Parts: sequence; C-alpha cells; structure tokens
Amino acid sequence: MTGKNPPERAIAEAQRWAGEQGLMVFALEPLGLFPFHFVINDKGTTSVVSVRHPRYLDFNLWYIDYSCRVVIKELRALTISKDIRREIWVRRNAQTWYRYLVLPETLEYIEDDGDGPDKNDRHDGGGESPSSLPL
Repeated sequence: MTGKNPPERAIAEAQRWAGEQGLMVFALEPLGLFPFHFVINDKGTTSVVSVRHPRYLDFNLWYIDYSCRVVIKELRALTISKDIRREIWVRRNAQTWYRYLVLPETLEYIEDDGDGPDKNDRHDGGGESPSSLPL
C-alpha cells in the first residue's frame, strides 16, 4: 500500500461514474488497506481498481506508467487470480476518466465502449507530456 492518504473524493466520483456506466461496484471499507480502492464487475469480468488524480493532466501511457509506478508495482505484486484484472483509473475531472489495464510487463489503455464521448484522437488515451519539448 502506498504511504499517501487515498484520494477519497476522486474514489467516490469514480465509483459514481462506474455506476453510471452500468458497472457493478463493490466498495472497500476502510480505504487504505489495499493497493486498490474498489472492485468492479463489467459484463462478467472482475477488476480491482486503483484511482489516481495526477498533478499534471497528461494521460499517455508513458506518463501514466511513470507517475503511477508505485501503485502499478503494488497491483502487479497482488496474489490474486489471473482472471481478476488490475486497473488504474485516472481522473481528468469528475465526468472524465481514463482507464488503464495493468499487465505483467506493460500498461494498456482501455478504449471507451462507444457509449461516451471520445476524449481525444489518440489510441493511448493521452496528450503530449507537459514536459515534452516541441519539435
């Protein structure tokens, strides 16, 4: 578990958003006992979800991998069934969430199923890094 206090407001908003998307949400109490904040079931697929609200609004895979590296390491270290997915949800605002699947060696952006608006044109869900140099 990370040493920081869990982002309680973002977690509550993520759970509310998940319910609006038709996902079954299982809340965990008290927060902070596990490296994930809640569990979802999406059409028979179960995932543990860790919620992040990064300081900089950059959602590309490299940046998420770097800025969430401690949580990613903790999720990968969980001894749970291979049938249970590990996800990181990153908040842009209360209505805009980016979902990332934590795989053993990499991250994968989870595409919107088409019910919601496209957030941008990139397949990895991100924009340019605020620290990237212009070409």
